[in-house]
Amino acid sequence: MMDQLVKLSPEKRNVILQAGIDEFSQRAFTDANTDVITLAAGISKGLLFHYFGSKKTFYLYCLDVSLQRLVANSPVSAGTDFFDILFQMMDEKIRLCRDFPKETLMVNLAARDASAAIHAEKLALFARYSAETTKVSRQLLSRAIAILPLKQPNNPKLQDALMLYISAINQKYLLQYRETPQLFFDHALEIQLEMRTYINFMLEGIVSQEAEL
Repeated sequence: MMDQLVKLSPEKRNVILQAGIDEFSQRAFTDANTDVITLAAGISKGLLFHYFGSKKTFYLYCLDVSLQRLVANSPVSAGTDFFDILFQMMDEKIRLCRDFPKETLMVNLAARDASAAIHAEKLALFARYSAETTKVSRQLLSRAIAILPLKQPNNPKLQDALMLYISAINQKYLLQYRETPQLFFDHALEIQLEMRTYINFMLEGIVSQEAEL
């Protein structure tokens, strides 16, 4: 059924997609109105269902694309400063969220949406993209940890502990600003300074005293 979609021009596909993302960024799945979507896209409701089969399939398509647009690729760092490398992912995530504001709103609303009709498929999408994000984050974090003058550089448990600690700090802010992402963007520099303070508490005990962080 979605094979019909490839017959559309890229411009028309994007118009339909963006109309869906715009509506789903404002209303939960059950409340979203396909009449609003088709009016904005300039197509009939019958044509929308011809391309996607159902409102649910279209919703999941829009969510999938939104998540794709917000997943940061691993930045290539030539830096030698632990915190500069550490905050690259955060800066890239903020840039993507600012570049794709409606996608950000849809993803945040989808995360809180309790609609039973999309529950299983939605969780599967979030799990897939979470795995991708976690992999990239760990790569960047490993790169940052590798330049630290650790007292026990060959102790894998120490490196794992540092990763867990930093991940827990990241999670704190994700939860704190989950429903107000704009506040997170507006206060990103202050948040990074606060995170630096938390992380330094741990680093003081595991890096050489001569090192400046």
